[in-house]
Amino acid sequence: MRKGDRLTTAQLRRALDDLEKLWRGFYIHAVSETLLTQASEAARAHSLRAYDAVHLAGAASFAAGEELDFACWDKELREAARKQSFVLIPQQL
Repeated sequence: MRKGDRLTTAQLRRALDDLEKLWRGFYIHAVSETLLTQASEAARAHSLRAYDAVHLAGAASFAAGEELDFACWDKELREAARKQSFVLIPQQL
């Protein structure tokens, strides 16, 4: 599991423990027909690629009236997220 032996066994164990802690904090969102419909609308409205549109639609469904940070490095997706009032991370590319 330590590709190229870049990590010691102890470092790998700590990294996996950290990943497990982070994973517990993630919200898993199923791709539903409703989400795909929203993604399709976002793709047309913002000229997004399919995966980017799903990313945006998923984030929008999570936000539901809350302020949500949106992390991405794709210029078109960032612009679409900005238009939907997401807080962008990083703030600038």
